[in-house]
Amino acid sequence: MIAGYWFKGILSHEITPGHRHDSPVFQILMEKLPEGSYDNISSDTAYCSRNNCNIVSDRDMKPFFKPRKDVTSKARRSKAWNEMIMLWRDNRGLFDEEYHRRSVIESVIGAEKQRLGHTLFSKNDELQKKEVRLKVICCNLLVLNKVKASLILDEPPLLPVEKAG
Repeated sequence: MIAGYWFKGILSHEITPGHRHDSPVFQILMEKLPEGSYDNISSDTAYCSRNNCNIVSDRDMKPFFKPRKDVTSKARRSKAWNEMIMLWRDNRGLFDEEYHRRSVIESVIGAEKQRLGHTLFSKNDELQKKEVRLKVICCNLLVLNKVKASLILDEPPLLPVEKAG
């Protein structure tokens, strides 16, 4: 799932089996991402790969994937990988500041589960996929409703998540 930092809605999602690693579907998530101007993509260690860095870089964004501690900066034909790892090693403060944006996805998932429940009621696999897609739509409608309310009440729109303290 890819969530917007300012919008706090779900911009792209893909449903995978519970036993499958999510990293291979990253390219599909990026292909489904609506057109727009995005600065960077932040994600946890599960998505940290040279291939995923290249996918992000090819869309004129910077990758901020949390590297493992034993990671090497060997580019292996991935300039984006080398730049990300060098920034992580040489300027951890700046890297962590950008990487922190991934906490937005955690808050979006938490809000979705709190509002719409964490349980799927369908037994059939196809119906479960439809149920998840409906939850994504409902989650985005709730976010849009909140934005609309803030505009009507002349309040500031959704603000970015502050650093956890």
